[in-house]
Amino acid sequence: MNAALQDARIIWRTATTQREPQAMRTFGMVAAAAAACMAILFILGAMGGKLDGMEVARLLVGCATLWLMLVWTFAFVPGAIRMNSPINARLLPRQRRRLVQMTMAYCLLATAGIAFGIGNWMALPAAALGTLGLMLLSAGNKHVVTLLVVGGNWPWLARVALPPAWGDVATGNAAMAVLGALVLPAAVWTLRWLYPAGGDAYLERRADQLKRVSRFDQCGDEKQALPDGMAGWSNLSFYFVALRCDLRQSRRRADPAAMLMHALGPMAHWTAWIGAIAVMLLVGGGARIALARLHGSDVQALVGLMATVAPALLALTVVFSTAQYGQQLRRTRAEQALLRLSPLAGDAALLNRRLATRMLRQALAIWAVLTMAVLAVTFFIGAGPDALLRQLGLCSLAGQAAMVGLLGDYAGSGGWSLTLGLRAGGAALVQAFVAIGLGRLTGTTAWPWLAALPLVVCAVWLRFDWRRMLAAPPAFPAGRIG
Repeated sequence: MNAALQDARIIWRTATTQREPQAMRTFGMVAAAAAACMAILFILGAMGGKLDGMEVARLLVGCATLWLMLVWTFAFVPGAIRMNSPINARLLPRQRRRLVQMTMAYCLLATAGIAFGIGNWMALPAAALGTLGLMLLSAGNKHVVTLLVVGGNWPWLARVALPPAWGDVATGNAAMAVLGALVLPAAVWTLRWLYPAGGDAYLERRADQLKRVSRFDQCGDEKQALPDGMAGWSNLSFYFVALRCDLRQSRRRADPAAMLMHALGPMAHWTAWIGAIAVMLLVGGGARIALARLHGSDVQALVGLMATVAPALLALTVVFSTAQYGQQLRRTRAEQALLRLSPLAGDAALLNRRLATRMLRQALAIWAVLTMAVLAVTFFIGAGPDALLRQLGLCSLAGQAAMVGLLGDYAGSGGWSLTLGLRAGGAALVQAFVAIGLGRLTGTTAWPWLAALPLVVCAVWLRFDWRRMLAAPPAFPAGRIG
């Protein structure tokens, strides 16, 4: 037992923290931000006398399981796929067996956590198959995307596309029994696909698989500077238009600031968010159409759940709207060095001022647009004025947290760090207490104050960070000092 735990610890450290230290720090900040959001919701619920012990336990377990799934899917699985190479199979004969054992333990834990968080043990088969599907997706299986999309939307797709009687059967206990019978063979097939024992067939697909795995890989050395996720290929056409416009502007007006953001690649450009915002609005519009066609107590319960959970989840999008700047600054050092050698860079003494202006202008615009998109989605799902106000407060607080790691000394160790994440979380908790106090003094809820306070704190915080960035050495190339 001790040997198995020791092997599991070594494999985990090799696949995650040693291979992707920056990604693990990001996941740590995700946990800190989620903990801060939950703490604020708990405080407001306790002050309003609407806190239930079982609901708190479900929310905690659900959020912890969600964080574990993020780390496992986007950090561990890509690393484990790379570790399961033919060479390692010869040098480390126990490794494949340990990988299978760790994956089985994770599937059981994640499935139970999801079902408990939902509060319905009938969801166990669907949760198990969803967990397996996410692992296959991150491992480069290109056929599982359709199954995940259809399966995730099946409860309302069945009621929209099928007659009422068939829809009830397709979403009832009989359908759950069929899914339950598929869990075991699906798990066996998934484990064999994830960690094959070897052979010519595996060697033939391994090279193509590693290319697809790199889309989930957060390693800076191997990650290409092309958008694979939010900034997908559909966004590149918008980016190319913006690039041509900025090139003409820099040549016609001799404006060096126009090209600074392009040195960071498409992932750090504002066009990278076009796809994500479009998807959010399409999903919200689709939910609105589905809700208009469906009626019943189960649908109303779903609407209530979405109106309660969606604000905290969508606010996390705003929290990490600035994370790509620090990541791209570390990944595009060669491009930054080339820009510094060209006349397009301008005076080195003004580089930080121009870069800070562009980054701040773009980050604030994305914050505003994401907030409007999130409010639109909240409105589409039928939320009332109280839910919209709550969403606005969370987006305001999330935007203030996002701006914490925006400006800094990028020539050194600037950008997001665990210390900044903890500082942002602490500031969010303090503002929540202040908002509650002001709400009680004025006889209102805390949400209007929570929407206004972060804007003031953010302005003061950005003022200090602005001065610190202007006093630092030129940011390009990033990370050369320290």
